[in-house]
Amino acid sequence: MPRTRIVLADDHVILREGLRALISAQPDLEVVGEAASGAETVECVQATEPRVLCLDLSMPGWGSATTINRVTQLAPRTRVLVLTMHNDPAYVRSALAAGAAGYFLKTTPFPDLLAAIRAVATGAQVIDPALGDVLDGPPPPAERSQLSRRETEVLELLVKGLTHQEIADLLFLSVKTVETYRARLREKTGLKTRADYVRYGIEAGLLGAASTEAPKPTEG
Repeated sequence: MPRTRIVLADDHVILREGLRALISAQPDLEVVGEAASGAETVECVQATEPRVLCLDLSMPGWGSATTINRVTQLAPRTRVLVLTMHNDPAYVRSALAAGAAGYFLKTTPFPDLLAAIRAVATGAQVIDPALGDVLDGPPPPAERSQLSRRETEVLELLVKGLTHQEIADLLFLSVKTVETYRARLREKTGLKTRADYVRYGIEAGLLGAASTEAPKPTEG
């Protein structure tokens, strides 16, 4: 039986080594790559074509939402399982909105994590039982659609505190268009106030990844 291919993305080497040893001991699983930043993660996924990406939310480089979004766009067969210390349900929804297939805490017992990896590999959506009934009932809008590339760019700039005018100048858009994207983000992610964006930025590692280089113009 072919083994399920897995990539581990976390900037803590000791954690990656521990997970690699435990996962590789399973007869049906194998770790085919490791990464320590968002950019490395995308490159590794494209090079190794894993079935499951175990992804930490807080790594150097661009934010986790961007990483998840790019992986799901560039490698649609790869399923993303977030593995993090952050237990705020709002960020569970944000990760799922970006395209993650599962969300588990690093405090999860290893047998439960293995079960989550196997479930995600089969196409299921899973969430750590310790997070409660986040997925019970009708899914909120944030869980029904992924963010587009342009929406992700606007989100990251809002998180970093830029005004609508500053975002418009950087992305070569009108202020009205930026306001439209912000309205879409509110519907998809549930982020409304400046405090919501700041909390999201800290959780997703966006605030530590500010860049002085203006984004390149894109369609959308």
